[in-house]
Parts: sequence; C-alpha cells; structure tokens
Amino acid sequence: MSISFRGGFGPQKQDIDLAKYKDRWSDEEIQRHSKRGKFIQFAFLDLKKFGGDIVCEELNNIAIRKDGNRDNVDKDIAYSFERIGWSFDPFPPIVNTSFELQDGRTRTRAAILAGCTFIPVAIFSYPGSDPSVAYVQNLSEALIGNDDLISRPTKEGDLFEAAVAAVTDGGIEHDKTAISDLLLKEFEALRFIKQDQVSDLVDNIFDAVKGGQRAVWNPSRDDVLTYLKECPDLPKDVYFTGKCVNGKRVYVYSSGDTNRGRLWTHISKDVPEDCYVVLYTTDKIPSRIKSRYQDFMSFIEMRYKECFEIVNRTAFAAGINIKIEPPAKRPWKLLGVIPQLNNTTHETLRKAHRLIQVEDC
Repeated sequence: MSISFRGGFGPQKQDIDLAKYKDRWSDEEIQRHSKRGKFIQFAFLDLKKFGGDIVCEELNNIAIRKDGNRDNVDKDIAYSFERIGWSFDPFPPIVNTSFELQDGRTRTRAAILAGCTFIPVAIFSYPGSDPSVAYVQNLSEALIGNDDLISRPTKEGDLFEAAVAAVTDGGIEHDKTAISDLLLKEFEALRFIKQDQVSDLVDNIFDAVKGGQRAVWNPSRDDVLTYLKECPDLPKDVYFTGKCVNGKRVYVYSSGDTNRGRLWTHISKDVPEDCYVVLYTTDKIPSRIKSRYQDFMSFIEMRYKECFEIVNRTAFAAGINIKIEPPAKRPWKLLGVIPQLNNTTHETLRKAHRLIQVEDC
C-alpha cells in the first residue's frame, strides 16, 4: 500500500497530504503533462538517493532550458520552500515507474537545497522506445511536462535548446524540414508559441548547428576571465580589479542590452581616465553575433556624443553660444572580442587565447 501522507517537509516541517491533489485536475488535464506516458498515481520521491548532489545527470535540465542551470531559479524556489513550504497549485514533478525524473528537476534541486528529504511527484508509465529515438522523446516529455506550469513554463528559448540538442545529440537531421517536423510533431511547439513564430525559430535552430555540433562556444563569465588572463593581446597596463596604478581598467561584458548601460556607467565615471573594453557573446546564433557587437558599441558612441550635445544645448539656453565637439580620441578602446565560433579559424585562435576584431566575427 502506497503512502499518501508524510510530515516534516523542509524547515517548516510541513505536513504533505497527497489527498490534496485529488480532483484538482481532470484526467485530461493530467495527461496534458505527458506525450506518451500514462498517469498512475501521486507518490513521494525520496531525495536521499541523490546524496545531496544537485549537479548529477538526473537533475540536469541544461538541454531544455534557455539558460541551462545558470539562472539560479532553484535557489529562489528553495527559499520559497524554506519560507512557505510546498505549493499544491502547480502540477508536481513527474517520474517514471522506476522513480527516475522526467520533469521537475529545478524544483527537485530546490528541495534538496532547502534541506528537504522528499517531494510529492506524479508517477507516469511509459511504453518502451527504440534507443535511437529515446533521447529526443525524453526531451519531448521534459518540454511538455512544463505545459501550464506557472513558475517555469516552456518558452521559445527552451524549444530552441531542446531542438539544438536533438540535432547535435539525438540523431535529428540538420535540415529545416526535419527541424520543423521535430518542433511541430514531436515537441508540439504550438502548445507554447504561435504559428507565426515557428519559421524564425526553425531558421535559428538551423543556424545554431554546424558540422554536427553547436556553432558557437558559450563560455561562462568566469571562463572568459580565465581566458583573458592568458591572452597575449591585452596591454601590460591592464587591471581587471582593484585600484589602477599606472594602468587602465579593462571592462569585460557580454553584448546584451543591459550590459551596454552598465559599461557606459563605468566609462562615464572613469572620465578623464581611459579604459579598455573586451566583449564576448552569449548568443548561440552565429548570424546575429557581429551586428549585436556593433549595436553594443554604437550605443556607447551615441551616449558619449549625447553628453556634448547636452552641454551645448544647456549653454545655448543660457545665452552662451558655444559648440564643443567630442575629441577624436575616445576615453575607451575596444581591444577585441572572444573568438567563439566553432570553426577552424576561431578554434585555432582560442587555443592561443587570442582576441579578434568585431569585423572578423
């Protein structure tokens, strides 16, 4: 006889009664959380089997999340478990009849972080599958398991990650028709995005794969800083941190929209001192990388010129007719960007820890 009640969930020692799931969803609503599985019952998953290891393979959802496991959502949910306890509103994590996770890895990691020893789960039975397609089918189950989930529903970026993984590791042909079929038929993408988004998504997935692997190397910020410390293209007077003594600060940023504002804040505070800039990308689509670097630095240039225009207009309004032009020499120098394409040229440059110029991306 299965256990339907357990006490002592998390720091609050919450009582968990699986009867609270009874009649919460219709049979049809429950089945929406699986493509091939059949719902059996709700139960408890013993978290002690993971031994506190939240980075083990079974808890890794990097293939279906846009940001992999880098976004720290598990820590946010862990805090919620510590403060409030388990919520019966979202559908619980899903396991197979061997109690192996099919969906809900983030909440499971969060529960471990919060010191919990068990969590409620939904058991589904799955038909046996051909090993050659099992990987892609597992991706489908993970994506569809998040349908209707309030906290972390499947989004376009997650479909992108799963499809790229299916092409690089799951035997799906690197062909736009095959990718479209994967999205629409296997992943049931129209659960999560609109029809008019599919074509661009197919193009992006196709572009993100080259020669059977991801087309772009995506390092963490720590990886980039380690790379730069061995880079022969950095001037000898570079300072990464601390007070600059007879040297210049180097600011290292990925080319996201929010980071350009951060960089400008540093540059404007440093004036009249000069600084260096190195950029890298977190974009996974090669065709967008160069233009995003250009847009990033164009924003810095625009803000710099804007400062002089503000002074000129303010002076004119006060009856002072002057026109100050920006100096030809800017108070920053873009040293280069990390060579991140997975091609022969960039891979050779990476081995030597070199930088390239934006126009060479």
